[in-house]
Amino acid sequence: LGDVYKRQVPEPAAEERLDLTRLDAFAIDDEGNEDPDDAISLDGERLWVHVADVAALVHPDSDADVEARSRGANQYLPERTVNMLPEEVTRRLGLGLQETSPALSIGFLCSESGTLSDVQIRPTRVRVQRLSYEAVERRMDEPPFVALDSVSGRFRARRQARDAVNIDLPEVSVRVRDGQVVLRSLARLRSRAMVTDAMLMAGEAVALFCREHGVPIPYVTQPPPDRSERPEDLAGMCAYRRCLKPSRLSTAPQPHFGLGLPLYTRVTSPLRRYSDLLVHQQLRAWLAGRETLSEQEVASRVAEGEAAGVAVRRTERLSNQHWKLVYLRDHPDWCGEGVVVDREERKTVILIPSLAMETRVRLRAERPLNSRIDLSAREVDVPDLSCYFRVRE
Repeated sequence: LGDVYKRQVPEPAAEERLDLTRLDAFAIDDEGNEDPDDAISLDGERLWVHVADVAALVHPDSDADVEARSRGANQYLPERTVNMLPEEVTRRLGLGLQETSPALSIGFLCSESGTLSDVQIRPTRVRVQRLSYEAVERRMDEPPFVALDSVSGRFRARRQARDAVNIDLPEVSVRVRDGQVVLRSLARLRSRAMVTDAMLMAGEAVALFCREHGVPIPYVTQPPPDRSERPEDLAGMCAYRRCLKPSRLSTAPQPHFGLGLPLYTRVTSPLRRYSDLLVHQQLRAWLAGRETLSEQEVASRVAEGEAAGVAVRRTERLSNQHWKLVYLRDHPDWCGEGVVVDREERKTVILIPSLAMETRVRLRAERPLNSRIDLSAREVDVPDLSCYFRVRE
């Protein structure tokens, strides 16, 4: 790590904060999460999304900002995490890591039709309780989660009415613990969907606020794909995912097709992603009456952060593939089920849900899409990042 990561992070300037410690605020994450940067609470009809106030410590063009921009995002590897920001920032600002936490809070109303209004953005102080998705799942029919779920459900229904993409493919968490690879399938939980939509609401609310007040930020946009039919099975979802166009960051506000939103920005992960931190820095400047960065300056910073972010995501993908193959190498008797999701000229593409991995095999006879096949792993080549799977007749 560079010298900037060894320096003492300065104290934030003293300022007036809205005291929201009276509200029950919940940071809901996967078990073992070490950088909680968002939480949710209800204040009557108003939903608040509280976000770690990273821009209070990390100012534009400071040493920490320049280093974070060069890294783009946290790098989550199965064996370790490479942080974008000094660990001291997370220790001070991670929500729920102290008795009370400073936050930049985004409050808004969500109508019965799922539209947002009366957006407020304030520096606050909050008291946050940390919970896992699994713990909240057991309490979804209790207050306040039943009300939070109702609000997020209205918003989700609005997105779905705008043809938001719903691709439900298997996901697997890969971790290395005490030298052993641990694979864990991620369950589809109501609690996870609730939190996801709360974060999307915050992103739309901030995008609406910044457009209205002329604050230059990176909007997240995505054009529609060239095909319109919606998949309902695994094979269809895999095919549809391949035809989706990539999302991109732009200073021009445009719709995001996949999310079903007319306007959106990422704002809830400033500890982990540089573009979110940049949005926070712009909001902080505007709220304090200071001059914000220009569109050109925002675009330049986005380009630098995204170039680093591409490398981060590629490294994460390859690292996950590596450790999955190490797992298969260390479990030579592994066998599992695969699903036929595509056909190529000589091979059949099979998705293995328990590994969240695709493979290609030669079959003696053609199988219909979405049919299930028993597989065993053979000839695992970790350096080559490849594995031959055999069909068990």
